[in-house]
Amino acid sequence: MAITTNDMIVKLGTTKTIESNGVSIANNTIVKADDATYSIVDDGDNAPDAEFVLACSFATAPTVNTTLDLYAAEQDIDGTNDAADPTTTYKPRYIGSFVVNSVTTTQYLKLRANDVPTIAYYFLHNNGTGQTVNAGWTLKVTPRTVGPKV
Repeated sequence: MAITTNDMIVKLGTTKTIESNGVSIANNTIVKADDATYSIVDDGDNAPDAEFVLACSFATAPTVNTTLDLYAAEQDIDGTNDAADPTTTYKPRYIGSFVVNSVTTTQYLKLRANDVPTIAYYFLHNNGTGQTVNAGWTLKVTPRTVGPKV
């Protein structure tokens, strides 16, 4: 099947690293990817969606099919006023979950998110894996949208 100029295609932007060397994340705790915010305007050419890639490892294999959950703290939502950071009990802007495998090697996990915040800091919640995520994890984001083939 040939693609015509009226067909919709996926368009990916430039990947941005929002955490290059994350601190360890104990079981059932939440930490901030604090290297950078991600802005759909400044970093994503106004693409409303994104693909997040998490690279992480565990010293002891976690429970299979448990998750590392991604949350956002929206910035500049009323002028320069920001939303409160998420905590293990307050989680206002859930983005999605990375499902982990029961291995100790580095896991590369991908999450596609729709309608990401205009600008935000991101947080990872180690949601019952039973183990600590090793320090040194990375989180990257790539802008994603669909549009006509030109």
